[in-house]
Amino acid sequence: MFRLIRRPAYPGELNHELVWPAAFVGGAVFAWGWFLSGLQLPQCVFMRVTGLPCLGCGGTRCARHLVHLDFGQAFLFHPGFFLVVMVAALWTIHSALFWLSRDKLRLRLALDDAQARRWRMVFIALLVIHWAWQCYYLTR
Repeated sequence: MFRLIRRPAYPGELNHELVWPAAFVGGAVFAWGWFLSGLQLPQCVFMRVTGLPCLGCGGTRCARHLVHLDFGQAFLFHPGFFLVVMVAALWTIHSALFWLSRDKLRLRLALDDAQARRWRMVFIALLVIHWAWQCYYLTR
């Protein structure tokens, strides 16, 4: 399993408590504005050529449902994107609490090499399962 540790920031380390929440909030504001404007996205070239969805297909529909707080449909259209958004929201809340408390210890994921290899294999397996779901759900 993995473990979370609290440690001080290393010199020159990326400030994850600032960068990722800013990217998440910026992306959310951009998506909200895009959906309010009614602009459309181009059709997926991969799906047009092969008839199968790419790994990103369904992400826009997922985001549209998230904007309307319809979590069930959002998950069905793109489970991977849905989970990334939920983790990003949790990280943003953690980061806000981190900055408000003026804490000096950063929360980081700690893995040894064998664990990192296993998690990479799990990630690849989840990508395959996710794509199989998309092929089923988005093409019916």
